[in-house]
Amino acid sequence: MPQLCYKEKECEFFRVPTLLAERTHERMKLEDAHRIDYTVRFYHVTLSLHIDRERCIRCDLCSLACPREALRIDADEHGLQIYLDHHRCVLCEVCSYVCPVSAVSLRYKDHDKELLRRSDGLPSLPEKLCVHVDRCPHRCEVLEQEEDHWCRQQRRLVENRQGECPKYCFRCVQNCPRGVYRETHTGTSPDGTLCLRCEQCQDLCPYGSIEVQPLFRGTVFLDSNRCPEDCRRCIDVCPVKVIERREGRVTLLRDTCALCGACANVCHRDAVRVVREAVLVSHETASPLWDRIRDALTSALNPERDATESAPDCSSTAWSNIP
Repeated sequence: MPQLCYKEKECEFFRVPTLLAERTHERMKLEDAHRIDYTVRFYHVTLSLHIDRERCIRCDLCSLACPREALRIDADEHGLQIYLDHHRCVLCEVCSYVCPVSAVSLRYKDHDKELLRRSDGLPSLPEKLCVHVDRCPHRCEVLEQEEDHWCRQQRRLVENRQGECPKYCFRCVQNCPRGVYRETHTGTSPDGTLCLRCEQCQDLCPYGSIEVQPLFRGTVFLDSNRCPEDCRRCIDVCPVKVIERREGRVTLLRDTCALCGACANVCHRDAVRVVREAVLVSHETASPLWDRIRDALTSALNPERDATESAPDCSSTAWSNIP
């Protein structure tokens, strides 16, 4: 995509009791295949919206939540892509609030704009995950001599290297579909901005070291009868890799879907339905804005079917209940 640049200056005149003043409002938008940058400057105050298209998972949460309908997810020659209508955008910070992977950020001067959150206009979202490193097994130290040594846990000789130690556990690092975890000399270190709360790491950890707090409760319905034999759209776009084709049928592998909705957005055969039943925040905020966001996120991907349309055949539908 070639880089596009929009620069506008809006001048508005208004009269005060003793003088005629001029107010200048300047907007600039830069867009290419990798990012969208939208900046508004009013005198010395600057607001900047940054959208990282490479980090974006095409989940549509920002599009659904935006009160101005300034964001949308559309298909182009490269697949799904995020777009911004800067004429509609008022830099309200809702998009950065709902983005699950920090692909959208909004800056006021030199810091993140969080006015709505600080004023209780939006509730605090639960922490994504907590890793109790003290519960992870402590590995045996590697000896200086490169010889086998006696493992007291398994009562056998093992090679003198960490990978052979039976307490060498990095299942979260090896199995996370998002690459959230990395191995360090002190144990496991997560990058929470990449986490989608899919709970795969929590299910795989044999030591109870990981706690994940999901954001949504709901169900995914997948009607494999509607899927073309050569189609891989939902498989390729799924950010937590829970969709796979087995024996010719597209199937949900496990109940660790993040309910992001990317699969439903990319499907052109209406074979996928994502039903979000609730947004799991600990304390609701009494504000019309939050009521609108919550209703949009829990209803937009759960459209009421026409009375003439038959419900999916459960015998041919893979479904997943997400607690």
